[in-house]
Amino acid sequence: MLSTLALCGCWADKVHRPTSAAGAICAEQCDQQRYSCNSSAENLVSGSRGSCQSQREHVEERCSPWVKDSDKQRCQLVNNPGGPSCVDPSPDYGSCTTTWRSCIVSCGGWFE
Repeated sequence: MLSTLALCGCWADKVHRPTSAAGAICAEQCDQQRYSCNSSAENLVSGSRGSCQSQREHVEERCSPWVKDSDKQRCQLVNNPGGPSCVDPSPDYGSCTTTWRSCIVSCGGWFE
């Protein structure tokens, strides 16, 4: 049960897993599919992580020779039009959770 909650990533719903042997095997396959889906979501954004930090370092390096603040700010705007508020992407597990919940229900489980 705890592994199911850990895979779910949420604690709001109580998961009632199927009670039959076939249902339990089916639900275990749902868990494995969800694990694979979550891993794919993480891999999708892993290459993009750190890109904001790399961009900030690039801008700092290019603009460090400027002494006057106004010149440095102008340089930063030209080299980083997105501004300093860049945020590295996070995996989207929402579709994985939705698919997993449907799978558990199709196996004979339910949520409350």
